Amino acid sequence: MFNISENDKKRITDFISDNELDFSIVDNPISRFHINSYDGKKFQFQNLQEGWVLMIYDPKKDDIHNPGSQPFKYFQFKTLSQILEQLKVYDSNISKIYWSIILDSIQIGFDKDSYKDTWVDDFKLDRNYQVQKDDTYQYLVYENRFYKPLLNSPFNTLHEVSPINQFSPTKVEKLYFEIHPISLKESNENYLVKLLCNNDEKFPEFINYSVIKRKGLKKFLDSLFENMKQFKEC
Repeated sequence: MFNISENDKKRITDFISDNELDFSIVDNPISRFHINSYDGKKFQFQNLQEGWVLMIYDPKKDDIHNPGSQPFKYFQFKTLSQILEQLKVYDSNISKIYWSIILDSIQIGFDKDSYKDTWVDDFKLDRNYQVQKDDTYQYLVYENRFYKPLLNSPFNTLHEVSPINQFSPTKVEKLYFEIHPISLKESNENYLVKLLCNNDEKFPEFINYSVIKRKGLKKFLDSLFENMKQFKEC
């Protein structure tokens, strides 16, 4: 039976949190302590006198129609520290998607139970950011006229365009986006990013992104500004 001490559980959960690894942690009376990886595998731990055993269960290989498949793998380690380092290596080698374009941002909802006003403190903000508040939560607004990116609405919802130039981007006169917190559940955060993609003051259009995890939002912003550098005016 796979079971470990409370101190060792804390070491594992702290390591995952400190290194922002994409493992979800499960520990309840029904399901004994284990962690699930981003790619859906289950990791369990056993502390033995001679060392540690790590069991990895792959549900994709647990197929009654394929009796030759082996869904369980067992690995031996001398210390828990060695396992933790392997978890970090495993997580870093998984291909992940942290954001995607969405069409209907109105339907994504809001988790008020997990909300904290201090969520904005997770991000290093410069003078181009402002913290704004509506009736429900605080959100971030970024506006910078030194960036004039070429953007194109993927939906063309408000403006009629000809077939010839429908994919021609618009030079937006400022880089403007909003970051809205949708859920702030630890290690499972979700955000809505609204990127302005036209110059119409009355009927603004946005490219809407769903971004998962705090780490994912940081990566999204890094990627956004890296792509915008070529449009920055001196």
